[in-house]
Amino acid sequence: MKFSILTAVTAAVMTVSFAFGAVPARPEPLTSPESMPMLPALSSTRGNAQQIVCQINRERSNRYLSPVFLHRTLSDAALSLGQRYADGNLNSAYFDRVFNSRIAPLGSNVYSSYKVLGTFANDDDYVVRLEQSIYDTLFARTLDAIGIYENSGTYTIVLASGLRDRPSSVDVCPNTTTQYSPPGDTPSPPSNIENGIDLPAFLCAINHERTNARTDAFVVHTALHNEAWEQAKQMSQLGHYTVDGPRKVDESIYGQHVNMKELYWVAGDSFHNVNSLVNVLMSTYSSKVLDPKYQVIGVAQKDGFWSVIFGSLYRSVHARNSCPLTLSDVDYTS
Repeated sequence: MKFSILTAVTAAVMTVSFAFGAVPARPEPLTSPESMPMLPALSSTRGNAQQIVCQINRERSNRYLSPVFLHRTLSDAALSLGQRYADGNLNSAYFDRVFNSRIAPLGSNVYSSYKVLGTFANDDDYVVRLEQSIYDTLFARTLDAIGIYENSGTYTIVLASGLRDRPSSVDVCPNTTTQYSPPGDTPSPPSNIENGIDLPAFLCAINHERTNARTDAFVVHTALHNEAWEQAKQMSQLGHYTVDGPRKVDESIYGQHVNMKELYWVAGDSFHNVNSLVNVLMSTYSSKVLDPKYQVIGVAQKDGFWSVIFGSLYRSVHARNSCPLTLSDVDYTS
C-alpha cells in the first residue's frame, strides 16, 4: 500500500489528500442520458451526503461510469479524519491507523484515499471544487464507494475501490438516508472488544448520526456501561430480552448513588454486528439517540442480547474523540 501526500493552501481552500492506485486518462464529457433523474438543488444545503453523491454520480454517468454508493464505514472514517483535521493533528500515520482498523477489513484488495477541502458556503460549491481537485480519482472506473463528513463548511471525503461487499443495486441518486453496511461481521481487533461489542466502532457509528444532527457526541458513563453488561448477562441467562426486570435498570443505577437527571434504556435480541445495532437504534429509537439532553451512554451485548442505556447528567461533559479508533481513545466519565 503506497500513498503520496499532496498539500495545498490558498486563501479560500485548504486541502489534504492521499492518492491511490492507477487511474484512467481523463475522458471527454458526454451528454447526460435522458433517463438520468433530476438533481435536487444543492445551493441552500451543506453536508447533505445523499445529494453530494447524486451530483457525483450524474457526472460519472456523463462519462459512462457506474455510480458509486455511500458506505457507512467510509463515512465513519471520514468523520474520524475530519475531526482530526479540525484539531490540527491529521497526518499520514493517523490515516494509516484509520485504514488498518476500519477500511482494510472491507476486502483484501481495498485501496483508499481521502481529501479534505474547505471552506465552502454550500454543497454545490464543494462538488465543483472537488471535481477540479481530484478529477482522476473521482472519475476512476474502479471507484466503488465514498464516505462524506462536513463540519462548518470543511468537507472530508474518503474513497475506496476493491470492496468485497456491495449492494445488489446502486441508485444514481439515493432516495434514503441509510448508508450501505456490509452484511456480515467485519472482524474487530480483540483489543477493541468491551462488554461483548467493538466499543470504538459503535461509538464512531452512533456519534456520526449525532454529528449529522448537530448534537454533541456521547461519552461512555462507567455506571451505565457496567449496568448494560449486567442487563445483557441477565437476558442471556433468561433466554429472552427484557427492559423491566428482574434486575431494574433505574434501581440499580440510583442505588449506586449515581447523580443522574434522567435515564432511558432499550434492549433486544437481534445483535449481529455494530452496524446492525446502530441501524435498529436509528430506525426505532432515533428520537432518543439524537436527543441532546442525553449526553452519556452504556452499551453491551452477550449471545446476541443487547442493552443500551442513555443518561442525562446535571453537568456538562464533552467527548474529545467522537470516533475513537481503539479503547484507549474512548472517553469515559463517572
